Amino acid sequence: MRDKKHSLLEGLTRKNAVLSEGMVIAPIVVLCDTLPKSAMLSLAFSLLTFLAVAIGSYYPRKLPYAVRVILYALTAALLYIPVALFCEFISPDVYASLGTMYVPGIEEAASAAVMYLPLLAVNSFIVLHSELYFYRMQRGPMLISLLCHCLGFSLTACLIGFLREILAYGSVAGHVVDMPLVMHALATPWGGFILLGILCALHRVLFLKKEEA
Repeated sequence: MRDKKHSLLEGLTRKNAVLSEGMVIAPIVVLCDTLPKSAMLSLAFSLLTFLAVAIGSYYPRKLPYAVRVILYALTAALLYIPVALFCEFISPDVYASLGTMYVPGIEEAASAAVMYLPLLAVNSFIVLHSELYFYRMQRGPMLISLLCHCLGFSLTACLIGFLREILAYGSVAGHVVDMPLVMHALATPWGGFILLGILCALHRVLFLKKEEA
């Protein structure tokens, strides 16, 4: 019983969607350069993913696999509209900032970053991981595991946003802190990739040691 409960919670830690599975990393490295933007992305991802996967679990298993995947994407695309409106209602300024990214020499510039939020509707977590993992479980445990995976994504996104903001801008949620040195390069997408890679390596080392022990 304890092992079963532990397996449902693994989405928070050992089977973290980002650090372990390498899914939905593009929005994180492009958009999560501050803590508020990370929190907003986490809210959009969690609402969209939880609702889309939960609704998709009611689609008949007899349908061809290709048809089911198309239905998952269409469901998420339709859900994206109210989710986006809700996130914009929560904080218009932070939601609007998701369409900008740091460019060296320019503090913030409108860019293709704006495309990464709508792409959440067809992220691999919804269209692939649901079939390979969640829909093989009973609905109750599935919803618990799904919630843990969403929380795992959110914690990872917020951690990366916090680290990038304090190291690149010398602030936390817009509040300036006393940093002797800032590295603006960490606010760029490639800086995000480097930081994410380091966290993934630390995650792997930590849980490999636990499994060997």
